[in-house]
Amino acid sequence: MNLSINKNDKSKPTRKTFKQLYQESKDKPLTKKLKRGFVVFGIVIVSIVGVSYASAAIDQSSLERDNVQIVISDIDDNISVDYSTNSRKIKAKLSGISQLAKAKIADNSVDINEYKDHVGTVEYEIKNIAEGENTIDLSIQDGKRSFDKTIKIKRQTKADYDQQELEKALERAEVSTSKAESDPIDNNISNAKSDIENLPEDKRQPFFERITTLEKIRQEEREERKHEEEIRKAQEAADEERRQQQVNQSQRQNSPQASPHPSTPTQCPRNCKEAKARGMGGMGINHPCYKPSLDRDNDGVACDK
Repeated sequence: MNLSINKNDKSKPTRKTFKQLYQESKDKPLTKKLKRGFVVFGIVIVSIVGVSYASAAIDQSSLERDNVQIVISDIDDNISVDYSTNSRKIKAKLSGISQLAKAKIADNSVDINEYKDHVGTVEYEIKNIAEGENTIDLSIQDGKRSFDKTIKIKRQTKADYDQQELEKALERAEVSTSKAESDPIDNNISNAKSDIENLPEDKRQPFFERITTLEKIRQEEREERKHEEEIRKAQEAADEERRQQQVNQSQRQNSPQASPHPSTPTQCPRNCKEAKARGMGGMGINHPCYKPSLDRDNDGVACDK
């Protein structure tokens, strides 16, 4: 008996991949049971939402019936910002509201957050605030009840900012100039001049005059000190010269060849007899009246005693 295997025999089961099985499951229509489950789930969700809305509506009606006032608190309704700030975040606490309450700030709807026991909060960032006075409206609508609040925001103008900065610069210049005047060291003067340079040109002159006067006084003091130093050095040099002269004179007087009676050549004795008579005996070789003719023994002393 011959057996043959037909590879194209469709009766033999084939192995399918997971991807093929998944695709086939997608192509099959939903069963009635699965469809029924989705319908039930949708009904439950709608019921929950409906019950929640109905509960909120009943709560809203109760607040209206009891005439509960809507209160906006924990908010600064008079805000000031400087010129460099053009945005501001505001936050407020809302009381006496239901879950159906709606809020608007600057005509923009905002969410009411952190709602619990008729209390919630709103938060909003105001951008592109114009210079000067601005008003922002915060309005709450809760059924038949409503409440509006106006928030004032004042942004510093460019002119006010410039004036403020000028006043600060003037104050810095005054403080540093006064410090330089009270303690005129070079560092204080330099700091004062730097602060003055930051002022507008039409505001610098009074400060520069004070610094110029201060620098002139400092220059005069330096010149005076220099002159005093020169005088001191000259005095020291003169004192040293006098001291040296005294030393030299003392050395000449103490020299064995010095004559106790110095005289000019016109007063010199003609011979030893006259020299001894005049008390000039024993004249050394450095004596102005020494002569070899008076030094008979050539010992360097004329008219030996």
